[in-house]
Amino acid sequence: MNKAEVQTLLDQIQRPAGLSQEQRERLSAGGDSPWWLSVLLGLAAWVSSLFLIGSLVGPSLLLLDGPAGMGLAGMLMLCAGMWLFGRPGVFPEQMGLAFALGGQGLLVYVLADAMGASDELRSAAIVCLPLSAGLLLAPGSMLFRRLCALLVFASIAVLLGSGPGLTLYGLLLACMAIVSWLLRSSWVSARYALHLRALTDAATLMALLLALYGHQGLLDVMSQHTSAITAPAGVWLLIHLGPGSLLLLTLGWLLRSESVRTRIAILLAAGLLLLLTYQAPGLLISCALGLAVYHAGSRSWSVLVPAFALFYLAEFYYSLHISLLHKSLLLCASGLSLLAIRHGLKSLLWRPL
Repeated sequence: MNKAEVQTLLDQIQRPAGLSQEQRERLSAGGDSPWWLSVLLGLAAWVSSLFLIGSLVGPSLLLLDGPAGMGLAGMLMLCAGMWLFGRPGVFPEQMGLAFALGGQGLLVYVLADAMGASDELRSAAIVCLPLSAGLLLAPGSMLFRRLCALLVFASIAVLLGSGPGLTLYGLLLACMAIVSWLLRSSWVSARYALHLRALTDAATLMALLLALYGHQGLLDVMSQHTSAITAPAGVWLLIHLGPGSLLLLTLGWLLRSESVRTRIAILLAAGLLLLLTYQAPGLLISCALGLAVYHAGSRSWSVLVPAFALFYLAEFYYSLHISLLHKSLLLCASGLSLLAIRHGLKSLLWRPL
């Protein structure tokens, strides 16, 4: 099969199969290198990059002492990274990633230091946010785009600080990630599919990490240490009801083609589980994201999201906001409810015609 025939075949199967632009480029290029060879090439690229970065930063600081020299070195490293991203192969891609991240870090350090603010972390976030957003749209590898998107979301989290706003921000990211995964088939072949995939991956990871701030034990600690921060009652209500609502809405969208009887039965069963596990919002968010990524066909996230769900289940069991007996009864009731729901759905969905 020649190259034109391969491109025609990919045009026909890209949307039905849900292929991303990255997967299409990989299939169009042919077979991948062995994984061990890619790992060795990546390590060699990073070692080489460290030597080259050291040889570049030294002369820049000698020519222009102080922040000007570091800023010049950062710009040169960033430009070198952008140029290397256009070269094919694992070695230049990983070397470009090292140069781009190093240059970005130097620029953030220089600009944040020039602001002269007392809160250095907040100053770094103010600088990192627009810089990472701009680099997200620049040419680069998929990993670099994911890291830039993650830096954007992390900078916003730093600017929000601890408190109810950070918890709401985590819920917003979870909602954005779920919607993006559920609608993946509609944007997978779009022009900016790679950028949307990077934002989706970063939003998923940040939502899973920030879900910890919604747990009752940590909310109690935050309310004690941030007594000066007041929030309306509606905000706290949204914090407590948001994770369960996300799970119900995700289930409702996935069941939109089922019969009304099936939808009502499954949503009622999910509502029963929500009453038992509402004090573990991280578990609920992980379940909602797990359904979304499984629907989208992402194999990597289908493995990572259940791992986060197990972590939040363990965090709920070992937290101290309620007694161990209370938590054990809740978990036993949840397990028995799941068994009953499985039996009921099996008889409902697989009943003889």
